[in-house]
Parts: sequence; C-alpha cells; structure tokens
Amino acid sequence: MKRLLSSLLLSVLIILNSNATELTIDECVNLARENYPAVAQYGLLDKVKQLNLSNVSKMWLPQGSMSAQVTWQNDVAALPELLTNMLSQQGVDYPGLDKTQYRIGLDVAQQIWDGGKTKANKEAIVTGNAVEQTAIDLQLYDVEGRVEEIYFTMLLLNERISQCDKTITLVESTLSQVRSMYANGVAMKSDCDQIEAKYLALHQQKSKLTATLGSIRRIMEIFIGESIGERTLVLPSEDLTDNGDGLHPQLRLFDDRISNLAAQESGIKASVMPTINAFASGYYGYPGYNMFKNMQSRDLSFNFMIGVKIAWNFGSLYTRSNSLNKLQLQRNQIESERATFNFNNNIAISESVGLIASLRDVMRDDERIVELRNSVITAARSQLDNGIIDATALLSKITDSELAENDMAQHHIELVKAIYNLNHLRNK
Repeated sequence: MKRLLSSLLLSVLIILNSNATELTIDECVNLARENYPAVAQYGLLDKVKQLNLSNVSKMWLPQGSMSAQVTWQNDVAALPELLTNMLSQQGVDYPGLDKTQYRIGLDVAQQIWDGGKTKANKEAIVTGNAVEQTAIDLQLYDVEGRVEEIYFTMLLLNERISQCDKTITLVESTLSQVRSMYANGVAMKSDCDQIEAKYLALHQQKSKLTATLGSIRRIMEIFIGESIGERTLVLPSEDLTDNGDGLHPQLRLFDDRISNLAAQESGIKASVMPTINAFASGYYGYPGYNMFKNMQSRDLSFNFMIGVKIAWNFGSLYTRSNSLNKLQLQRNQIESERATFNFNNNIAISESVGLIASLRDVMRDDERIVELRNSVITAARSQLDNGIIDATALLSKITDSELAENDMAQHHIELVKAIYNLNHLRNK
C-alpha cells in the first residue's frame, strides 16, 4: 500500500510539473488582458459614473442659500407729504423708511418636477460610461488578436527549428557516412565539402530562426507581463469551443453609441419642459414686509413666505429642431459605420472559412508526401553507398524532405491559426 501511494504521489507530481512547464494560448490571452494598462480604467470609469449619478440624484435634495446685506439708497418709499402733515397735527409721527437697510436671509427651494431632465442626465451618464467601457473592450479585443498572432508565430518558429534540428542530424549522419566512404576511396573530397557546406548552412538557418524566436518571445513577455522561461508552447486543438458571446465589441460599441444618442435626445426634449419648485424664503432685518409699520419703527423683524413656482425657459425651443436633426444625422453615420464594418467583417469571415477548407484539403496529402520523401532518402543513402548517385543528388532529396516536413507542420499550425482567427472574427 505504501509503495502504491508513493507511486501515485510521484505520478501526480510529474503531471503537475509537466503542466507547470506548459504555456497555452488561452493563458497568454488572459495574462495579456490582465497586464494591459487600459484594464485599470474599468474601475476608474465605474467610480466616475457612480459619482456623477450621485451628483445628479442630489438635485432632488432641498437647495438653499444664505445671504447678509447692508445697503444705503438715495430714496425710499414714504407717505405723501400732505398726509404726513395731517398725521403730525394729530400727534402721530411717521418719519418714513430709513435709507440704510440690512437683512440676514435664508432661501430654500425643493424641486417637485423637472420635466424629465434628471432622468435624461442619468441615462446620458450610464450610456456614456458604457461607450467608454466598450471602447476599452475593443482595445482588449485587438490585444487578444495580436497575442494570438504572436503565439502562432512562435509555434511556427519552434517547429521550423525542430525540423532544422532533424535535418541537421540527418545531414551530420550523411556527412559521417561520406567521410567514411572518402577514407575508403569510394567518394571524392568535393562530396564531403558539399555536405559539410549544407551542414553549416543549416546551422546558420537555425541561428537566424532562434534569434527571430527570441525577439518574438520578448514581445510576448511584454504583453503577458512575465517571463516565458523554459515553458513549452502547446499547439491548440482544432476542435475549439465558443468562449465569447458572439457579438463583436465593435458592434457593441455601435449599440452603445446609439443608446447614448437616445439619452441625449431625451435631454433635449426635457430641456423645453417647465419646472415646478416649492420654495420658502425668509429674513431677519429692516425693513420687513409690513412697510407702514417700519415707517414708524426701525425695529428688526422676522419675515418669511412660502409658495410654489412654475418656471418655463422657452429659449431651448429655438434650437430644439436643429439639435434633434443633428442627433439623427449622427445616428445615420453610426448605422453607416455599422454596415461598413459588417461588410468588411463578413468578407474576412468568408476568406477565413475558405482558407480553412483549403488547408484541410492540402493537409490530406501532407503526411503521405513526407512519408514518400523519407522513403526516397532511405533509398538514396543506400544508392550513395553503392555509388549509384552522388552527394549532390542526396542533398537534393534531403532538401525536398526538409521542405515537405516544414510544409506539413506549417499547414497544421496555419489551420489552427485560421480556426482561431475565424472565432476571433466572430468573437467566439
């Protein structure tokens, strides 16, 4: 039992370790999304939206203002001089209002109905935020496409290097064979030189491929925000499941822009509606509302009034029609952009579907071609031993086999890449 548990634990550790050294395309895409600087804007935009909505909602809270003033005026309301003289004869003194006046006041207003302005403002904030967020989604969509392109380029370079290693091994073995034949006098020095030149050329080719791969890897590391190290890239399966919602971010952006225009239209219509407010106004000072009393006395007094006010600013009526027509033109422009995008995207999808079908047809013969090329090389090496062919003929067949191997690997990677590209176009 202990041996069995130890074996199981060892197997699990080996599996976990092997998985830890693999790097999939989905991991790269997810890491690139998380590492992309624009992702931080999601949280910031949401906070800004909440603050703006909070500010708009507070328009329904009572609004107030306090004031204090002292004034001097050159004239004030007074009783007619004849009446003043008559009252004076009866012993009643009416000195009139003082030209120096002062007050401390408070005004409070409560909005009852705003014609739909607050609702329209909230809709404009929400839809405007959606437009900004979807614009970030579109940036991330482009990042995903670039990361997928880089990933498949790395896979192709890895495969080319692997095939180059196989060819180097084959040429190295052939070089040893020809050198042995030269030592035995059945091959010429030029045969050895030709094969050695091919061997060196292959090493140069591998060095160039390795340098190119290193550059591409560094770009990928910038995107994902971490080192790839010795992790092995995994070729995705041809059978891909849907991961997206099927609606392209660009189409969502068109929808959000249309919604934002609808919110702006509501705001324009609400701007020509009257508003109803309840208000209360009061002050402590001189003179008060009872002006006749203040003509006799300079005492300070409390004064207040409450009421309902209906206001209608009809100046917006002058520009209402033009503003609505402008929004309609913007709608038409967006719909034109949508039609253009759908047209181009459908063409790209059609081309991608055609490419996938073409690659599947080509791949049906790839494996057989490689098999035949390898069989030809085996026969050619035997013919070289027997002096039937020379090194040049053998190198030509090795080159043909190398090209066949590269074509088969490239077609396979291109097929998977085309499938990913098709799903990317469809946002699957």
